[in-house]
Amino acid sequence: MTTMPAEQREQLAVMCGGPEVFEALFDLRGVGIGRFAALMGLPATTVRHLLREDLLHPMRVNGKFRFLLPNVAELRGVQQWQALGLTLEEVRAFLQGQQLLGLASQGGLTVTLHRTEEHPDAEQLAQLKATVLTRVQAAIAGLEQKQATLTRQLEQARALAAALAPSDSAPT
Repeated sequence: MTTMPAEQREQLAVMCGGPEVFEALFDLRGVGIGRFAALMGLPATTVRHLLREDLLHPMRVNGKFRFLLPNVAELRGVQQWQALGLTLEEVRAFLQGQQLLGLASQGGLTVTLHRTEEHPDAEQLAQLKATVLTRVQAAIAGLEQKQATLTRQLEQARALAAALAPSDSAPT
């Protein structure tokens, strides 16, 4: 990873939450659970919960978890899926169905972490994809509706500001 293109490095730094977080997790020694949680702006209990849910897969060194850059992609992916309305169970089922440990997007960069286990049942996978696609489409529709509402509110605010602004043709 030392020959990573600068643009990709910058996008990963944004995904991590900043260059200092990126550098801390780029170190091959990794960071412990408390430090990882702090770097991600989460309580350690949330990180432990995601570990129990099999949604984070850090290294184990001498019985202790060590988190690295790929764990950021796992975490950010879970957060992105949850923001679209998926439950942790649905996220896990989808990722397992796709043979993925994690999937996250930041700008033009998509990070995928692949499993190397058995292949999923094709019918189950198709059903999972359909479920996730429905949720993503619903999230898009909701966001478009919010955008339309915000656009109307912005237009109303601009019209009000224009009406309240002092004019040059005011009587003296």
